[in-house]
Amino acid sequence: MHPEFVGILLNNSTYRRISSGRIGTESLSNYEEAAAIYGLVPCFFTIRHISLETGEVTGFMPKRPYGYTRVRIPIPRAIHMRAIYSHRRERSQIEDLIQRGFFVYNGRTRYGKDAIHRMLEQDPEVTPALPHTVKATAASIRTMLHEYGDLVLKPCSGSVGVGIMRLRSSPPGSLLTYSRSSPSAKGWRTVKLAAGNLHPLIFQRIRRAPFLAQERIPLAEYKGRPFDIRVTVQRGGSGAWEVAGMFAKTSPPRTFVSNIAQGGSAYQVPYILQNSLPDLPVPLMMKRITEFSLHIARVLSLFIPYAADFGLDIGITADGKLYFIECNGCDQRYGFLEAGMEEAWRTAYRNPMAFARYLYDHQAWPDY
Repeated sequence: MHPEFVGILLNNSTYRRISSGRIGTESLSNYEEAAAIYGLVPCFFTIRHISLETGEVTGFMPKRPYGYTRVRIPIPRAIHMRAIYSHRRERSQIEDLIQRGFFVYNGRTRYGKDAIHRMLEQDPEVTPALPHTVKATAASIRTMLHEYGDLVLKPCSGSVGVGIMRLRSSPPGSLLTYSRSSPSAKGWRTVKLAAGNLHPLIFQRIRRAPFLAQERIPLAEYKGRPFDIRVTVQRGGSGAWEVAGMFAKTSPPRTFVSNIAQGGSAYQVPYILQNSLPDLPVPLMMKRITEFSLHIARVLSLFIPYAADFGLDIGITADGKLYFIECNGCDQRYGFLEAGMEEAWRTAYRNPMAFARYLYDHQAWPDY
């Protein structure tokens, strides 16, 4: 009888680094430790290593006392997606696996921001917490700027804050904050625009790819820097959604983007709340953020089959109102380490392995 394997589907760059031991931000050892807890053996591979014809996969497995060995094994019945595949051929392969009865959880990890917004608009409880958002055109940008005075222009399919811009009124004209570098942490600049004018860069970017124009939420600030909360919501050993942890992200000086990859800083949420919103009870706020995030995950899972892992960005205003900002389908977990939250970091790896155990034991996707 074969061991119960759990597949970890990685992107190509992470997979190539396994033999060197320099993995980057992903922690394979956390997967190994968590899998062992639930009686599973992890195997790391990419989509190109799977053969549906033979029913086998080639990948790396842990080798005792340390390191990895290349193996060829039956395709694991449960596969945790940790890669972003946007090409039609790769997505078709994932669909083929699912159709053949494999549990590929997080089968899709890249969601358009516009699509996510439309999903959440269907729920009356979430709608009041959504910033006004429209497709970015020259006309809609001018209209939104007149209505709100402060906008975020973001690519529908962007990640870690790349390509995002801020446009705000500054009579008699406006100010545009943007970056041409990638990652953008050191390349930010702000330019003045005459009344009614849009910078050529805006036209260039919205012609090249779909963009959204979104009302900028007046986020609460810590030491003069706006912050939001990254909440990691996952399916765990019960099959139900649970919060693995959360941390606060502040933007670097002279910018408005809080992504850690863009130079943002990570803090523990109670500390940030105590020091930025002292009139609001911290336990109550933590509970509200948790319940709000769980509700969003449940709503999204109605539209996204086989979802099991979301990184939600939740905004808070100075008076304590919560807003949904963004959803990440391939959550970058290293922010927990930046915030000194090692246990939450490990939990974010443990839950997917616990969910694999659930899938093996129940042989069915949870219906809640």
